[in-house]
Amino acid sequence: MALMICEACSTAQNFSILRSDATCHVCGAGEEFLAPVSEADSDVGADRTDTVLLADDNDELRETFRLWLAADRWECWMAADGEETLNALGDDVDVLVLDRRMPDLTGPEVVERLGETDFDGQVLVVSAYEQDTLLSEDDVAGYLTKPIRRQTFVETLERVVPAGEDTDVDDGDA
Repeated sequence: MALMICEACSTAQNFSILRSDATCHVCGAGEEFLAPVSEADSDVGADRTDTVLLADDNDELRETFRLWLAADRWECWMAADGEETLNALGDDVDVLVLDRRMPDLTGPEVVERLGETDFDGQVLVVSAYEQDTLLSEDDVAGYLTKPIRRQTFVETLERVVPAGEDTDVDDGDA
């Protein structure tokens, strides 16, 4: 079995290496949308140590994001609902990747309660719903609408928290 990422629907799936007619189990996309996840991917640029908390109630999507980020040197923590997200946040998390619709607390409710935590990082919302006044540009550092491709996701995170940047630094003087 080989682990593949479907770039059409953003899910990680296992495929038999013996079949040549692979299609996505979720969306039916053809093999041109399937990208392998290899062991070598996790060794790329091992100097990155930023921590991301992936908060989404979709287990497959959280795992897909984790695989995408492992290939780009991020340490990943995961949460499946709003309460779990708030409990996991602290000053050691550099960026929160947040879904809008989750059990217990929604994304906007989590953002509203960030002041109750030690978290001082950035927030990137990844949602199937368009941005609105409940989560404005003043509340979050970025907003992506699902479905998204790996490249878009990783590039947006790199822009939100550039490699080696300490999120505790106010003005970037070094």
